[in-house]
Amino acid sequence: WTFLKDADGKMRIMAHHSSLPYTPGSPVTEEEVLAAQKGWGDGLVQIATTYDQKGYDAAKAAAEAVIDGGYGYQIAPVLFKPTLTTGDQVFRTTREGALSYFVGGNPTYPNDGGFALKGWRDAKIENAAIFLHGDTATTTGNVILTDKDGNVT
Repeated sequence: WTFLKDADGKMRIMAHHSSLPYTPGSPVTEEEVLAAQKGWGDGLVQIATTYDQKGYDAAKAAAEAVIDGGYGYQIAPVLFKPTLTTGDQVFRTTREGALSYFVGGNPTYPNDGGFALKGWRDAKIENAAIFLHGDTATTTGNVILTDKDGNVT
């Protein structure tokens, strides 16, 4: 159930889904969060190096594998706000939008230049905090990226 209090103070049902009782999955551990973050960083580097060594089509296939293996687009819209997006296409709640952000080449997203194609050679995640709650986790922190010329972003 999701509720909203309207302007008159009356509670309104905004989402109602009846099903079998919810059985939570196993609790998420900090080790799993760190491994998932490392997997994302390794995937970003893999896309970049694949692009440099084998070209766009191979990099796009690598990006599709990273997205399908790490993101939950097959479950529901993903709350993804990429770093280098602006204007009307900031959020990428669909697989198509995420893929375009990573490798560009999609006329629906004409401003995407391929974030994952920028020559990344290392990705380091520095968490300020990790919040674990049952079968979910939320983190905040910084991603430190190093490109093939040694520039750190």
